Amino acid sequence: MKESDTRAWLRRRPAGLLPDVLFGLAVAGFAQIDLVYGLDNSTPYGPRPAVVAVTLAATLVLALRRVAPLFTAAVVGVAIGAPMLVTPLTVTIWGDFLPILVAGYSVARHSERARAAVGAGAILAGLVVVFLRNPESGTVGNLPFVAVPLAACFIAGRVLRARARSQSDDRDRARRLEAEREDAIHAALAEERARIARELHDIVAHCVSVMVVQAGAAEDLLDRDPMRARAPLRSVQETGQQAVAELGRMLGLLRGERGRLALKPQPGTADLAELVEHMAGIGLPVELAVEGPERPLPPGVDLTVYRIVQESLTNALKHAAPTTARVVLRYDEQSVAVSVRDTGRAGATGGRGAGAQRVGHGLIGMRERVGLYGGTLDTAAAPGAGFTVTACLPLQAAQR
Repeated sequence: MKESDTRAWLRRRPAGLLPDVLFGLAVAGFAQIDLVYGLDNSTPYGPRPAVVAVTLAATLVLALRRVAPLFTAAVVGVAIGAPMLVTPLTVTIWGDFLPILVAGYSVARHSERARAAVGAGAILAGLVVVFLRNPESGTVGNLPFVAVPLAACFIAGRVLRARARSQSDDRDRARRLEAEREDAIHAALAEERARIARELHDIVAHCVSVMVVQAGAAEDLLDRDPMRARAPLRSVQETGQQAVAELGRMLGLLRGERGRLALKPQPGTADLAELVEHMAGIGLPVELAVEGPERPLPPGVDLTVYRIVQESLTNALKHAAPTTARVVLRYDEQSVAVSVRDTGRAGATGGRGAGAQRVGHGLIGMRERVGLYGGTLDTAAAPGAGFTVTACLPLQAAQR
């Protein structure tokens, strides 16, 4: 064996190898003392050198009982049985009986079922030879004193192996469940971050777009009619305050200050009329139409519809002004649909240019919101005909 292979084997060795080596040496030492002083009063049979060699083989091999349990059982079986085929030898407690019990337990505890059966067979074969060839041991009265302890050790080994495997499976299952829990936490955090990012985008994009439009209107009026410029400037101030308040609310949620915040409900379809009025007040005439019997929507769907209308009107204000817009909210038994269409400018909404202007985080965020509830989002731009955003959200999927 190469030096590198030896180091690798030593790194892989069981934690109990050193105690097993010491155990094998201790048993071998007591067995030799037993042979010298005849502590168990066994009748001596056979040449003393042969008995010493057999005893050493059967005891020292116990150092490998966990590293190579089948090999240990086979060596013990051969050591106690093979020499008996030539001549009867002395059988002792330390040199024969104890190694048989330890080897039987070890092969049952540390081997698979088939290998354990082979090891037990090797030990039994050695015992059969001993009972047939040793006059002192080969009596019917001695059978229970050997068979019962050996069977008890073998059964104990199998039971402990099954328990250890069950505990190992439980640990593996616990680790797997912990990993799945961590994955679920990471997924939930990612989903929450995406939700917060969408909310921040919708709030900031809407407020900043309104402020930009109103600031531009105030700049146009400053030289011609300074008094009329006050209204758009006041709108800029109010919108900025609203943006700061909303951002403070979102940051408070991120910092865990939910209990100290004066939270208000998330907007929904009931707030669309107020949104339309607000957009009309800052220069985007909007018509709102509701088709079908109105019905309460799940909170997530309700917020999604509102955000789609808000983002679509904000895009129209940014990219298509001067324009008008029409919002259609349509209810049926299986779904709710919302359509936002602006008339746009012939030069601003035509062809690929207008669509490219609007394909940004806003439309991506809309698709993500709609996708969460199994809905569809369609966008279309036509030369001279403005831009249309249509979303359809199934209610049954959202309720599940």
